[in-house]
Parts: sequence; C-alpha cells; structure tokens
Amino acid sequence: MNKSVIFFNKSITPVDEEVREKLGIRGRRAVDLANVGLPIVPGFIIDSELTKKLPEVNIKQIIKTNVGLIEKEMKKVYGDPSNPLLLKVVLSSDLNVPYFPSFHNIGLNDDTVKGFASQTSDEKFAFGEYAYMLRGLGTKLCDADGAIFSASKKDSGKFDAQNALKAIDADKKHIDCLLDGDIYDQLISILKRSSEKFCDSDIDVDNSMSIMVQAMVYGNLGENSYSGSYYTRDIINGDSAISGSFLQNEFDIFNKKPKEISKIGKEYYNRLQEIGNKIEEQFKEIRSIKFTIEEGNLWLIEQREVDENSTQSHLLMLLDLQKRDIIDKDYLVKHIQPAQLNELLHPIIDNSSVKTIKKIQGGISGSTGACIGRVFFSTEKLLEEHKRAIMHGKETNFILCMEATYAEDVKAIEVAKGVISTEGGYSSHAPVVARSLGKVAMVQPNMKIREKSFTIGNVTVNEGAYVSLNVPYYEEPTIFFGKAGLIEPDFEKNGLLELVNILQEYIDDFDVRANADQPREAKLSRNFQAQGIGLCRTEHMFFNEKRIMKFREMILAGSESDRRKVLKQLQPMQRSDFYELFKIMEGFPVTIRLLDAPLHEFLPRTDDSMKEFIKYMQTKNKSLKASEIQATCADLSEMNPMLGHRGCRVAITYPEIYEMQCRAIFEAVCMLKKEGIEAVPEIMIPVVMTETELKFVKNGKKIEGTTVKGIRDIRNEVLEEYGVDEIKYSVGSMIELPAAAFRAGKIAQYAEFFSFGTNDLTQTTYGLSRDDVNSFFPSYTLYDLVKNNPFQVLGDEVKEIIGVATQRGRLTRPNLKLGLCGEHGADPENIEFCKRIGLNYVSTSPYSIPLAKLAIAQLNLTEREEE
Repeated sequence: MNKSVIFFNKSITPVDEEVREKLGIRGRRAVDLANVGLPIVPGFIIDSELTKKLPEVNIKQIIKTNVGLIEKEMKKVYGDPSNPLLLKVVLSSDLNVPYFPSFHNIGLNDDTVKGFASQTSDEKFAFGEYAYMLRGLGTKLCDADGAIFSASKKDSGKFDAQNALKAIDADKKHIDCLLDGDIYDQLISILKRSSEKFCDSDIDVDNSMSIMVQAMVYGNLGENSYSGSYYTRDIINGDSAISGSFLQNEFDIFNKKPKEISKIGKEYYNRLQEIGNKIEEQFKEIRSIKFTIEEGNLWLIEQREVDENSTQSHLLMLLDLQKRDIIDKDYLVKHIQPAQLNELLHPIIDNSSVKTIKKIQGGISGSTGACIGRVFFSTEKLLEEHKRAIMHGKETNFILCMEATYAEDVKAIEVAKGVISTEGGYSSHAPVVARSLGKVAMVQPNMKIREKSFTIGNVTVNEGAYVSLNVPYYEEPTIFFGKAGLIEPDFEKNGLLELVNILQEYIDDFDVRANADQPREAKLSRNFQAQGIGLCRTEHMFFNEKRIMKFREMILAGSESDRRKVLKQLQPMQRSDFYELFKIMEGFPVTIRLLDAPLHEFLPRTDDSMKEFIKYMQTKNKSLKASEIQATCADLSEMNPMLGHRGCRVAITYPEIYEMQCRAIFEAVCMLKKEGIEAVPEIMIPVVMTETELKFVKNGKKIEGTTVKGIRDIRNEVLEEYGVDEIKYSVGSMIELPAAAFRAGKIAQYAEFFSFGTNDLTQTTYGLSRDDVNSFFPSYTLYDLVKNNPFQVLGDEVKEIIGVATQRGRLTRPNLKLGLCGEHGADPENIEFCKRIGLNYVSTSPYSIPLAKLAIAQLNLTEREEE
C-alpha cells in the first residue's frame, strides 16, 4: 500500500509515468508542480487503485506517517489544540469533471478550533469555518439536507464562540458516523466514506477517482499574509509579465475586491514572476497558479492548464521560450495549429463587452474574424451611407446583408466590415470575395430578409441598426444584436510575422502564393512571405466606381470599333493596376487571370443601378432609349452563366478585350524594366476546354481576311513601341473543367504552367453549384452520405482528376509549373495532397497564407523526422 500513497513537496522524488497516471487530474497537477522544485503546499495522494479499496483496508499507520511529513514541513501538528495543522481532502478523476467535492479545514474540533482562532486572531472566522466544515461533510458525504444545519458558510462570522459551539453541537449529530474515534480515525472515516460514495459513481465515469490530502494555508493571519491567483503571463496580449489579483489579510475572496498582482510587494512580485517563468519553462505553456503567503511564507496551492488563453499569448510564450533556448524551432512549429492562426489575423470579440447583448449562434463560417457595423440591405444604400459618413466625419462601420451577392456588390463588400448572406456556402461569392479582402463573412440560411429589415428567430433588426459578427474558424458563427467591443490584431506585436519568418526556414520548393487583385493585398501577402501572386482576378479591377460604367458601355457596344474605343480608355487603368502589383512583387511571379466572369455579371442588377447606368449611357448618346438599354442588358443574361459565355470564350468572340489586357500587362512590364525593376508576369487563360482555344489566344489566327492577334503578337508590338529588347513572361491555362484535365497532355503543348481552379473543378466534377449547395447539403451530412464538404476539402474524384492532369501535362512538358488557386489551398489535408503529387505551390487569400505556410512547415518537419 505504501507504493499507492505518494507524498509530495518541493523535494519530491520523481514519480514514474505509470504511477502518475493513477493520481487523477488534481493529483497529477500537484506532483508536476512539486517536480519543478517550487514551494508547493505539501500533501499526499492515494492513487485510484487504493482509493477503490479504502473501505476494506487499514490505512491508519500510512496516513499517520504521511501526515507526519506534512507536520514537519508546516511546523504545525495535526490535532494540536494550540498550533493545529488543518487539512483539505480533494477528490478527482482522470476527467476534468467539476462535480467532485472537496472538504476543507479537516482537523477542526472543539479543541483545535480555539488554537485556529488564536492563529487567525479572528474567533468568528475560526468558528465559522468549523461550522462550514461540518455542513460540507454532512451534505456531501452523509446526504444530509443543508437546511437542517444551523451554521453555514453564509453565517460565518455572525456569532460568537459560545453560541457557535451550541449550534455546532447540534450539527455534529447529523454526521456522527464520521466523528467516531480520535482525530486520525475521523480523517480516515472521511476518506473511506468518500470512496464508498463516489468511486464508480455517476460522476466517476471512468472509475479513476483518487484522493489528495493537502495542508491548509491561510492568507488572513496578519498584514504579511496574502492569497491570490495569477497567470504566468497575460492570457490575452501575451505580455510576459504575470497577470492576476490578490487579497491582503483576507480569506473570503468572493466578497472582497482584489487588487492587481502588480501592486503586491516588490519582493513577492519578483518571486511570483520567477515562479511563473519556471513553470512556463517546465510545462511549455501558460499556466494558472493559486498561491497563499502565510505570515511571510510563500506557498503554491495548485497550478492548472489554461483553456481561455488567446493564440497570441500562446505564440508569444513559445517565441520567448525559443529565444531563451528552452525549446527549439521544431518544437515551436509543431505546437501551433493552423486553425489557431485565424485568431491572429482578424479582430476578435472582447468577451467582456457582450455579456448582456442578445445573440444567436449558427450558420456557416465564410471568412473568419469579428466586426461591428450598421446593417444595410443593398449595395447602393450601403455605399450611400458610407459616402455620407465620410462627408460628416462619422464612423464607417457597415455590414452588408443580402440573400446573395454578385460581382457588382464587390464594391460594397470592399468598404463594409463584413457581409451576411442567406444563400450559398463557404465557396459562394460573398465569402470568397470577403476572404480575398480580409472582411468577415457568414451565411445564415435561417435569416429572412425583407426590404429594410431581417428576422432570425424572434429577433427583427431594422436597417441602420448595429449588429456584431463573430465568425471563428473552430465553431459556429454568432450574430450579436448590438455593438460589441473588438480587439484588433497587430502583426508586429502578436508574433505572427516573427512566426512566418521562422516557418519560411522549413519551406523548400513547395510554397505559397497569394490570391491578390489590389496593391494592399499584395503588400500584405509579401509581409506574409508569399512567393508571388498565384491568382490576380482582373474582373475585380473593373468594379471600381470610376471604371464600371465604362466597362458596361464596352459590353453594350454595337461594334468592334466602338468596343475598342472604350477599351482604349480602360487600358491605362489596367496598366496602372498591373504596374503596382508587379512593383510590389518585384522579382516574384504574378499570375494574371484574364477576364473570367460572364459579361452579364457586370451589368446592373437592381433598379437603382440600372437607372444610374441609363443616365450614364444617355450622356454618351442622347438618342438611346431606356427601354433599349434594358432590353440589351436582358439579352445578355444567360440561363447557366457559370457554364456559359465566360473566360476564353469571351476572348474568342471579342478578342479585343484580352488584347487590351495583354497590352496593359506588357506595357507595365516595359515601364518597370526601364526603372530597373524585374516583373515576372504569368498570363493565365481561364475556362479552357481544349488546346485549340489556348493556341488561338496565345498565337492568334488568320482566317478569311480576319486577323486575330495572339499574346506573342501583342508582346512584340509593345516591345517595339517601348524600345525594349526582351521581357520574361509565360502563358498558361487554368484547369477547371474535367475536359481540360483529361486533355492536359495536349494543352501542355501550349501552356507553360497549369493552375487548378478547384472551385469550378469541384462544381463541374460533381454537378454541384457552390452557391446553392447548402440548400440540400445539410441532409447529406445528417445521413453521412458524404465525408466532407467538397468545397472545403478536395473530394477524391477531384484529386484523381488533378492527378491525371498533372501526370499527362508533365509527360508533354516535364518542367510544367503546377499550382492550385482555389479556396482549398489553405487546408492542411489539401496541402499534403498537392505536395505529394508534385505541385509547385498553392495560392490562397492573403489572410490564409500563414495558415498554409504553417501546414507546409509541419508537413516538411514530419517528413524530415521520418527519414
């Protein structure tokens, strides 16, 4: 039995793992703290095996021996009337179950209570604790009704010793079974009864309960006594200084206002900080420590893991430990999970600000983060309010709320803080755009939108009212019906940039590029060590309010010459776009996807935007009738636009559009070359179905008196115009149709790179619309018909298609560069697949780059360790 009772203090003999596993959570925490050599309050633990047998065995001598060890260290004697040692009994199992009881002040009786009163100089407190001990034993071990006890915790301190003893005598009758024999017999009765009542009970679900007996210490024995708790560092911002609170010469922490730990005496503060540092070094994580200073003697009561700490605090702790050579970089990389990094990239809700705000949880996370704003239900109204707010110097926090968003709504998402949609899912339009812009997005299918309000559950929110969104990566999103407080990220201070620099050391040929269309996205991506841009969606560039009308005018033009006139006006704008991106990404490749979206997506979708467009067109041609403009727009609409007139199909019907874009690319490259800046454009052709389409766009065509310029022809013209000898560029194909994947060998004759557009490839492989899938997909999940959402985790069939295209493409062109630019690019499981089959990179939204880099670094580290 001696081996089943573990004594602990700061000089503990190391406990082997087999024994440690039988000590319960609380016991293991105590032993782990003792192993650090810190001043833990001494005690002993009866392991789970012996705890089960307690009712049948004689343990009096073992208990006496271990209590004697506690007495020696505490310089008090158990049962001594003048200097009594008091104990607490703590029950715990292997599960973190909060329902196991604890019993305090064991050892108090009619004799020792007077000595305890002398120690505390507070007779009322001492007798109150005596009464509380009896009531706790009666209600928790003897199943007595708490109402029958005349003295209770709430009465503590309200009666004098004489009256208290009379009340206590009455209370003792309710627990006679625990009070027979001497003071050791009473302790053993408590231990045995605890075993009988709680071992293998409803709360001891895994039959692993153990019992810890520990000395009691008090922070109310004079002005040099304190009690408190603290974290080894700030659990929110990660500052290395300890954070917590304490009370001086007080015991009842629940009814007193504590002071900040920094205000405790300097000597004690420094010691507590030193202890915090040692505990972080030992456990390599933030811990919470409970302490008591009893008449100048510092004692640690317990330490525990901290679930509520932020990712920022966890990361900064690991970085601190790595700088002090406590851990190496391998350890650091392993102990950050990719999903955690979302918290560092976006604002988070300040939980203290939403305690009284009504909320509804549920929906689909589209783009993680948190935001607050006034809600508006159309792009026009939100932009109008945005302009008004700027003019009057008011805040510009807005949230766009629509059933679904389209290309013309990008400008509203761009100025909004977040977007709520009711249709679609993770890969639908609003979340995709929001992720690229670093905005918050969620899909809430249960929301009903009316003209100027939305209703969800029993709550109706009118236009202009404040809501707050919390969209975490790891749980369902939440809408708060009010104005929450936010904690904004700071990449310089939260350790993210430092982490990314470390991760880059673990990354070799397979790396991460950015999906970026705007200069600010490109700059952020470079801060995150993006190795170029893997997807620049040029259609997003035309939704600027200074360009959209001209682009619509070009779409409605009745002839090629009219289209070219408008395109000539748009060309300097495109050239400026590309110039900025190339300059920011100096020396790194920039993959520019030429116009992809169906032309009708650029046309007005609401009455207000149509009126605005009609007004614009009539300034160009007064003879145009509104009905004519509306009819032309209607004629351009398609039944199934995602499989319709888009991508390279537009280039074949209107080659002048791609011609303008390519000319703008080459002019920007030539301008930068003259400035001594290297630009590396990769021109990507979307929605390629066959090699003949790519050959047409790349090389051009002459037929029946008609000449269509190819990309190389445009390059030659621009080089001559700018007097530049040569520039570096390449032409490639997006692979987003199964037909293109199966013809990859032939397409590779003309493509120098492939980029797998997995959003559309998933749609065309499974016949699923990413904007409509959530109307029926929950049922598939309910009945376990599919393993994962294929728009988040690549399906096996899509993986097979990518594998086929990779193999066939490289058989034709061995040095074919391969990337993936869909929304799947940041998922660790997808990354492992892409690396394994030989892709060169994944490209993802700027805010997902650190997640992808961490996943790659961890994958490479695992592979290295397995070699």
